[in-house]
Amino acid sequence: MNNRLLTARKHANKLLKEADELLKTTDFLNILKKYGEVSLNGSYKYNLLVDRDLDFGVKINNFSLKLRTDILRVFASKSWAYSINSTDRINFKPLSHLNAPLGFYVCLTIPFPEKRWNIDIWFTLPDEQVNDGLERQILSATPEQLEKILLLKYQAMTSGQKEKGVTSIQIYKQVLGL
Repeated sequence: MNNRLLTARKHANKLLKEADELLKTTDFLNILKKYGEVSLNGSYKYNLLVDRDLDFGVKINNFSLKLRTDILRVFASKSWAYSINSTDRINFKPLSHLNAPLGFYVCLTIPFPEKRWNIDIWFTLPDEQVNDGLERQILSATPEQLEKILLLKYQAMTSGQKEKGVTSIQIYKQVLGL
């Protein structure tokens, strides 16, 4: 393993430990479980974290304005929630052409322990299909491909070229030949 890759792996491992501590301290998974089936996705799941960003999916049985209000109220009541943003793509026609699921999106910022963590949560109905083709490809990638992905993501992040939600997907597709 070359030095740059070793540095990237140490950084990823440090962030994984920090993420685990954040999840434990905030009891985040139990908060989400009260709404439905929870999955922790993205770079955390693939062991490819290079920045403080966690992605969750929550399958909910139904959606209402009362549920939307409850979800936001629960997070707003937490002392660790610095900011909360939400988008309702169930009750409203999407205002952008993003390739995002029809669901209720919540983005939290949590300072932990001293650094900013971004938490993305998609609450989706059971029949909403989230495109998991890329996920299947990542989970079946070779160790060499995963190392290359980690190194490229780390280099993009340390050089200031990583754009949230875009760069990682581009790197996954490039390395996996998609």
